[in-house]
Amino acid sequence: MNPLHGIIPACVTPFIDDHASPEAMAANIERWLPTGVDGFLIFGSTGEFVYVDDDERQPVLEAARAAIPAHKTMLVGCGGESMRRTLRYLQQAAEAGADAALVVTPVYYTRGRSAAQRAFYQTVAEHSPLPVLLYNVPPFTAYELPVDLILELARQPNIIGIKDSSGDPKRVSRQLAQAPADFVIFSGNPNALLQALAMGAAGGILAFGNIIPEVIVALAQAVQANDLPRAASLQMALSSLHSEIAGYGIPGIKAILEHRGLTAGQPRLPLLPLSPQQRRHAIAAWERCQAAARNPAS
Repeated sequence: MNPLHGIIPACVTPFIDDHASPEAMAANIERWLPTGVDGFLIFGSTGEFVYVDDDERQPVLEAARAAIPAHKTMLVGCGGESMRRTLRYLQQAAEAGADAALVVTPVYYTRGRSAAQRAFYQTVAEHSPLPVLLYNVPPFTAYELPVDLILELARQPNIIGIKDSSGDPKRVSRQLAQAPADFVIFSGNPNALLQALAMGAAGGILAFGNIIPEVIVALAQAVQANDLPRAASLQMALSSLHSEIAGYGIPGIKAILEHRGLTAGQPRLPLLPLSPQQRRHAIAAWERCQAAARNPAS
């Protein structure tokens, strides 16, 4: 049975004095552990992986692995626009002790080219030293990995699942119905988490796991307990927060994390930090979400 499951924060990469900080990453993981999350994604989209220099990756991965207990999943974003870079990142993640890799679709030259995507992932599956999760994230790639291709790739022995951030329940339901039983599906969209979990998804890999891990874990637990009113109330709190701060992107996540007392550092240019007014609004929205989660509607 595939061991990947549960709620996995897509961790921010703390940039301190414009350097990725292994110490801050480890300290943040220590703060997240008591919330009940099941693992951590390092160098996902929320981790600004496209802005991380190659020589910054290894120290952060080693620090993360040292901080993550063996019974918690360490997932590493290893996608690159070239096959050579992707395979290099996969080898590096394996040497650092990662449990599995998340590999985003390459799109700069191959957006919409199914044959190229198929060849890319087949080669990844053949050569990766780690089990691989596909990564469909149209908000960033402007591309949807076709479901037919996902189902085909799901039969590759080393491709064990997908993070689907589309938020499209039809895509998720079809993958759940037609993929092999051990192919795991994670929701990457905070608005679609309850529906995905209720349909049988393995969990959620979410940016909001940085700032409201307790709320998301409670939602997953409510679904497991078949307490759908509680789960629905928590989903409404989650979706309300998303509607208020989604436009702030990673800088918004980092601002709230700093408010919570974790070390997020600044976003890396060309991303800009929030203005003081935006920061106040983001923190107020986060506080409303926390209050709604503590006091669910009857």
